[in-house]
Amino acid sequence: MSVSSPRVSPAGQLPAPNRERLLEPRPPIGLKEIGLALLLIAIYVWGVAGTNASPQELVAGLPNIWNFFVRLFPPEWVLVETAIGIGPWTWATVPISEVIPALIETVQMAVIGTTLAIFLSLPFSFLAARNVAPHRLVYQGMRFLLNVNRAIPDIIIALVFVAAVGLGPFSGVLAIAIGSVGTTAKLYAEAIEAIDPAQVQAVRATGAGRIQTFIYGVVPQAMPLMASYSLLLFEGNVRSASILGIVGAGGIGLI
Repeated sequence: MSVSSPRVSPAGQLPAPNRERLLEPRPPIGLKEIGLALLLIAIYVWGVAGTNASPQELVAGLPNIWNFFVRLFPPEWVLVETAIGIGPWTWATVPISEVIPALIETVQMAVIGTTLAIFLSLPFSFLAARNVAPHRLVYQGMRFLLNVNRAIPDIIIALVFVAAVGLGPFSGVLAIAIGSVGTTAKLYAEAIEAIDPAQVQAVRATGAGRIQTFIYGVVPQAMPLMASYSLLLFEGNVRSASILGIVGAGGIGLI
């Protein structure tokens, strides 16, 4: 019995189906596409006009930007106060002995706050993923709550916890944890929705229950993306921890 060998396309040529697909005429641009393009242009024009965006002003300000960075060096490592002639205001340089512990405290806030945010976000992400949510209303309601959480700035959440537990890094940790839930849970939900459903069906075909299917069919696929998002979250929380101190939530910002 002879076995026919597969047909190999000549070098440098695409298979026939792919060539035909590339040669198909593109659909004509209709009124819908033109209207959408005009709408986007109008939105950008409106945004530029409202923000007074001016490339000329940016170019003119480049020397000031350079001067700002030049004046950062060399750094002063001793406490210095210099009057600037506006009432009682003074410039103050904090000694390095106070800066290093505050920097360490900032990283500690980011580590603990990120860890809490991850554990708090996991159950919300399961309910906010379309392919694993128990009901459509649950999915939509959870997405709405996550949107509300993301709409509140971290510094406002920090003010609430400073009033609740007092000044210090603990209020900053709570602010980071609660303020990160909306973003983290949404990213985790997107990772869960991006899994291959065929693998889930294969696990279910073995007789696995709902929980077993989720553990062995959903979690292993979503875990790489979730881990990547967690590292990205930690980087952002280090920045947030350095700013929250301006309202008394600890870290380098407190100094």
